Amino acid sequence: MKPSAWIAWILCALLGACASQPKERPRIMMNGFSIVPPKEKEWIIVKQSPEVTVIGKPGRYSGETYAIQATIIKLPPGESAVELVREVESTQRKELDPKRYRVFKLEVSEQQMHGHACALSRVEAAERTTAQATGSPVNTMLETLTLICPHPKDPSRGINMAYSHRHFPEDVDPQFSQDAATLMQNLAFEPL
Repeated sequence: MKPSAWIAWILCALLGACASQPKERPRIMMNGFSIVPPKEKEWIIVKQSPEVTVIGKPGRYSGETYAIQATIIKLPPGESAVELVREVESTQRKELDPKRYRVFKLEVSEQQMHGHACALSRVEAAERTTAQATGSPVNTMLETLTLICPHPKDPSRGINMAYSHRHFPEDVDPQFSQDAATLMQNLAFEPL
């Protein structure tokens, strides 16, 4: 084969490889914040507005889903990092109905994001549901990491960014925490 043919073949291979790499999606702008959706094409933007963004994808197994939800929220003004952590834990405990969820883990801690104090919560729970065909109870697992950050210029305005994985008990994702951390690092504070 002539050297020019080798060069042409290598260029075609390289261009094909470049074309198959997923491209980063543009930032989603929200009131005072922005996020970057995952670049994999399976992720679908379900809802996008200045106040709420919902992104989801099906999992590899039946009944498995992943979701990202970012919501602009109102926070009590002037809370310290400790008070924010306490408020987030209290709110989440109230929202997790014991008739619907059996909570295995609920942890809330302070998390620094771009030099600002936020609260990071981790919830692992079993959702009690009923199978449609048999009526037998089915435990669907729900794992959620949620980041709540006040805006540095207006602490009464915050963002609640949650990454969740709903799955059957045998379909735990060992990459869940790492994927959530990567997604949450893309959160940015924008001018108000």
